[in-house]
Amino acid sequence: MQKIARRVATAERVANKRQKAKDFKLYKGMKKDRQATAGQQVERALEEVNKAKQAIRDDWSMGALSPRMDVGEWHGARGSISEARISSAGRLSLAQRNARCQWAGGAYYLNLAVGDRVVLLEGPDKGRIGKISEITHENAEVTVNGLNKTNIRILEHIRQNANDQRAMNFELPIPISAVRLVHPITDPATGTTRDVIINQLVHSGLVTDRVTGKRRWQRVVPGLNISIPWPVKEEPDTPVHKADTLRIDVEEKTFVPTLLRPPMPEAIIDELRGKYSRFRTRHEPEYIARLEAQEQAKKDRAKLMESMRTPLQEFHRAERENKKRKGKPRLTLEMLEKIGEVMARNRERTLNAAGVSDASPPATSTSASAPASADAPPPTSSNTEPSPPAST
Repeated sequence: MQKIARRVATAERVANKRQKAKDFKLYKGMKKDRQATAGQQVERALEEVNKAKQAIRDDWSMGALSPRMDVGEWHGARGSISEARISSAGRLSLAQRNARCQWAGGAYYLNLAVGDRVVLLEGPDKGRIGKISEITHENAEVTVNGLNKTNIRILEHIRQNANDQRAMNFELPIPISAVRLVHPITDPATGTTRDVIINQLVHSGLVTDRVTGKRRWQRVVPGLNISIPWPVKEEPDTPVHKADTLRIDVEEKTFVPTLLRPPMPEAIIDELRGKYSRFRTRHEPEYIARLEAQEQAKKDRAKLMESMRTPLQEFHRAERENKKRKGKPRLTLEMLEKIGEVMARNRERTLNAAGVSDASPPATSTSASAPASADAPPPTSSNTEPSPPAST
């Protein structure tokens, strides 16, 4: 048992080691791909910046003779960036995300939500305020509605029509470290309410729902102990079309189940039950009869295979039947005499080969038989018999 336990432990260690090596190899491959994608994105950005700078120099030095830049893929999209630079490449580590979200409570307890008003600290829209429309937790980035916009080139295979515009205006995501929360706070001294830039937020009153596993907390400004309420989620404005079904028609009760007829056709019920499932227990009579016929055919074939024998198998079968019919063999007197003669002949041959005679051993001397006679009881009247009278 100990040997089996040692083998199991060794197998588990080997399996864990292999899985660990496999996971590490996968992690290294993913990290290499992320680094390669990020490097390509940086190279693409530097190439576009250098081309733009060269175009400015050529335009200043050559004037009307400067080469055109809005040709080929960039026809009608001069001044825009490539589509590969819309989002950040790869995924940041937890330490990098925490560094970006340090002022907002960290990446795990991020105190920002969609709908918050933030001010931009970087970029062309620095100092402007907008609402968060999207949060990317993998890269700790936010997209602000109407801010940090740029022109993105639209390639030909992406455009639906040939006459569509070759560049579109998009909001680019910006790191969370480049924004700050803006919230109206009332001054207790003057009683006036104005927008305040909040540079630090922490979480407080953490509550975890046991059923759903979701976490809820409050965001507080440290030092002032002011709780910042979460933004109210806006209901999506769903447009109404002519083909939409009215609510009154949806809530109208058009079917009443009864016991006189099934609620739906039998074919649909059969499909819902999983007709070809191996866990099905209820089947149609035709299906059961077909399976029984298949089993009976297998049994008949097995019996047919047993009945088909070769001539040698038939001979052996007849021999076994004859032996069973005769029963167990018995030794006759002639057999016993013959066996005795063979045993005596073998005994004589063995003794002659060993140089031993078949005569009885000679009598021992009186000195050797003295101890034996000493153990014999003395003659008494009870154990002695009178000798017969001598004949004359």
